[in-house]
Amino acid sequence: MKVSGFTFLRNGEKLGYPFVASIRSVLPIVDEFIVALGPSDDNTEAMLRGIGDPKIRIIPTQWNERIRSDYSIRGFVYGQQKSIALFNCTGDWAFYLEGDEVVHERICR
Repeated sequence: MKVSGFTFLRNGEKLGYPFVASIRSVLPIVDEFIVALGPSDDNTEAMLRGIGDPKIRIIPTQWNERIRSDYSIRGFVYGQQKSIALFNCTGDWAFYLEGDEVVHERICR
C-alpha cells in the first residue's frame, strides 16, 4: 500500500505558515508528498526545496487573480489548488495536510 501526502501553498513564508514543520511532520508516514505551489513572491519555494527530501514533488500552479476577493470565492480557488495536488498523488491513500497543521510524533511511530 502506498500513501501520498499533499497540500497547496502560495507565499507561505510571507503569510507566516509553519509549512516546513508541517511537511516534515508527515514525511515519516508517506511515500510521497505533493505540493501544488502557486506563484510566490517570497522564499516559499526555496524553503520547500531546502527540506531536501526526495519524497517531495512540487507541482507549479497558477491562481486565477481575477476572482473576487470575498471569502466564498477565494475558497473556490483553494479547492482548485487542493484538487491539483490530490490529482497528482499516486498512492492508494491520500493524507491532506494544510500548511499550518502538523502530525503528532506519536502517530509516526
